[in-house]
Amino acid sequence: MLKKVQKPLPRPDKRVAHTDFSKQTQTPKAHYVFNPGLRLKQGVPMVSITFKTATGKAYHLEIDKLHPNILTAGSPGRVKKIAKYLKNVEMVEGDRGHTVVSGEYRGIPVSAFPTGMGPASTAIVLPEAIEATEGPVTLLRLGTAGALQTFIRVGDLVISAGCVRDEGTTRAVVGAEYPAMANPELIPIVAGVAEKHGYELLENLWVGITHVKDDLYFVETPHFSPLREFMEPKLESYKRMGVMASSMEFSVYCIIRDFYEGQRPGKILTCELLAILASPAAEGEIDVSKVDKKKLEEDMIKIGLDTLVAVDDLRRGKTPDIDLWKVIRKLVTSPARSELK
Repeated sequence: MLKKVQKPLPRPDKRVAHTDFSKQTQTPKAHYVFNPGLRLKQGVPMVSITFKTATGKAYHLEIDKLHPNILTAGSPGRVKKIAKYLKNVEMVEGDRGHTVVSGEYRGIPVSAFPTGMGPASTAIVLPEAIEATEGPVTLLRLGTAGALQTFIRVGDLVISAGCVRDEGTTRAVVGAEYPAMANPELIPIVAGVAEKHGYELLENLWVGITHVKDDLYFVETPHFSPLREFMEPKLESYKRMGVMASSMEFSVYCIIRDFYEGQRPGKILTCELLAILASPAAEGEIDVSKVDKKKLEEDMIKIGLDTLVAVDDLRRGKTPDIDLWKVIRKLVTSPARSELK
């Protein structure tokens, strides 16, 4: 049952009555550490860089707390669809259009929020979200993309292992030489959960480097650009190097995660699952009308939520219900890119 939180006037900062899941779940705030020999600093403070309202809430997301198991999307619409899979849901709809939902899925507390489109918007709300969490965090982005390889088809899913930082936003954090990588420990978990939901590695599920841009039309379809002679060879070089798909946000997740890993206690895990909406286009416009987007979104949400559960199980010392060895075996024995068609 979805409970939509209304915003009484004239005090917009008091429109949220966030559910206290501490009484409904058994999620400890402490680190999940299974090696007692590890030497850890004690009392590491959270370093805050974000703006706050007069009541201490995040200035743009308009929240003061998020659960540590988080799904994100570009659009508020996809976040609202995530809410349909949760129990005891509360929703915050801010003045800037950021819809934040919190609830429970299979016994774990889950939050979801939209980043908006592009690196700049993501780099504003993502720090606010991280600063609203405590302890270990799992942050999984559910997005859409255009394929850059001919063997990747419309309707396939791609797991980003890392990205080409073809955008300017994250260069305010660290130089372009610094890599933007997903947490490698998350990749086989996401792949294993996706296979449980009917996808198959090397058939309609792929793992690899993806491309992040800060413009959509003139970068992904450079033949339209007045700088065509410069833009086309650049994108073509990424294709030749095996970059799987092109989207617009995940490099920010990787760079912001690495920044906060040195500024707060608790490990942050991040990865990205992309639904392919279009094939590579050498000429003309990209056609995104042929895909069953509703089914893809439903599949991604289910995979995302079950991934959060699997990671939570591992953090608690439990064995998740996925065949990780099967996934790793497929990744190890996969053919070279030149053999795929």
